[in-house]
Amino acid sequence: MTDTRSRGVHRMFDMQHVHRDLRRHSVRGAFATLLSQAGLFCVQLAGMAVLARMLTPAEFGVFGKTVAMIGFITVLRSGGLSLATVQSAEINHAQVSTLFWLNLALGLAAAALLAALGPLMAWFYRDARVLWLVVAMAGSIVTDSLAIQHTALMQRQMRFATIGTVTVAARIAGFLVAFASAWLGAGYWALVIQYYGTSVTMLVLMVWNCRWLPGLPRRGVGVRPMVALGANQSGFNILNFANRNMDNILIGRFVSDVALGFYTQAYRLLLLPVGQINAPISAVVLPGLCRLQDQPERFARFYYRALGAITFLGMPVVCFLLADAQDVIEIALGHRWLPVVPMFQALGVAAFFGTFNVAGGWVYSALGQTSRQLRQQLVVTPLTVLGFLVGLPWGALGVAFSFSVTRALLSWPTLAWCYRGTPIRMRQTAITLARPAAASIAAGVVLLALHATRAHWPTYWVVLDALLYGVAYLAAWFLMPGGRANLREQAQIVQELRAGKR
Repeated sequence: MTDTRSRGVHRMFDMQHVHRDLRRHSVRGAFATLLSQAGLFCVQLAGMAVLARMLTPAEFGVFGKTVAMIGFITVLRSGGLSLATVQSAEINHAQVSTLFWLNLALGLAAAALLAALGPLMAWFYRDARVLWLVVAMAGSIVTDSLAIQHTALMQRQMRFATIGTVTVAARIAGFLVAFASAWLGAGYWALVIQYYGTSVTMLVLMVWNCRWLPGLPRRGVGVRPMVALGANQSGFNILNFANRNMDNILIGRFVSDVALGFYTQAYRLLLLPVGQINAPISAVVLPGLCRLQDQPERFARFYYRALGAITFLGMPVVCFLLADAQDVIEIALGHRWLPVVPMFQALGVAAFFGTFNVAGGWVYSALGQTSRQLRQQLVVTPLTVLGFLVGLPWGALGVAFSFSVTRALLSWPTLAWCYRGTPIRMRQTAITLARPAAASIAAGVVLLALHATRAHWPTYWVVLDALLYGVAYLAAWFLMPGGRANLREQAQIVQELRAGKR
């Protein structure tokens, strides 16, 4: 029994089978992850549609402002230690076991700190409901911290099919308990129950499928450099969370719960498809880049190809959503959510640049340069928050516009800083981004022109709009210089994905 367990533990940390055929593992991982993300997108879209009809915008707003505030503390639960597990060229059972117990200690400390700060958060929002929401959410931090290293180990082994299946199952479980509690009249508490349903299911299934149990923590096993790497990553995560959530805090405090409910749903709906594209590709790309960190030319080729893939898919999705915003909102959320449309469109530029906002993180994480990433975020976050404050006098819509403006202005300088001293070049990145951007915008213009020349079609004809947009998008690729060659490359990627499936 001991020998069998030892062989299993050894296999969990042995990366030779991945190194021998990185391309095959990457392709299979990409196919499995894209397939699972397609399922996750359907689950999340359906879940959002049902909950939007069961709960009011104000109830979403109460939960949204609470989550925005507590997130600064919840990001501490990982300590960036999952990146240390994925990024390290070699790692062993003793090291991961020690990291597991560090994650649990961080989770317990973050939960205690969060509960203690509950009264302060309720005072800030001038809303007693926030206190009990904060206390209730504290326990979920501990649950999440228990699954961090198991997930990281499976990412390291490129077991993306399993990760995807577990994620979809956990999200379904969360929505089901949320539907039941909302139907019974739980109100905004249904969103808390949803979070717990997802978190507990994720923990149980991750531990079961990983089949790894931690040993006792030990000193002198070489985790100090990993902790330093994780500390930089954790600092970046906190600043990045502020970058993405200070708008929610300001709207929740200085505008209204209803306005925040509209804003958060607009943001979620617009960024949902982008996340379903970026997250799976990133899950595959990052381990692959980590394995290539000592091979600059292969690193760069792999990076540009991945960047081209996420923008080829993401940019047209964002442009279509903006061109058909009203019909999309009415179908996804219902008629009473139509006030979301202006905010949805105002956030469009931010979402468009967000299609490749993960690209810098790939480089920092794969090359172990999280200290430079932290320094960058120390500049980006204050500028973004300043933009929110400038837009705040015009309410949630002003904040949405300011977010788009700051994202557009900061995107290029942050990439230039990221690429310094790496094999990635700005010129090649610009070439990679230019074609999908031009094709997406051109197709959006064609669709808007068609809207202007016809009577309004029924809302459910949005499917026909999507088909027309798709035809215009592909036509733009055929017409632009070098477009056909790029389409052939994308087709080759699809063929490789199909081969990976077999």
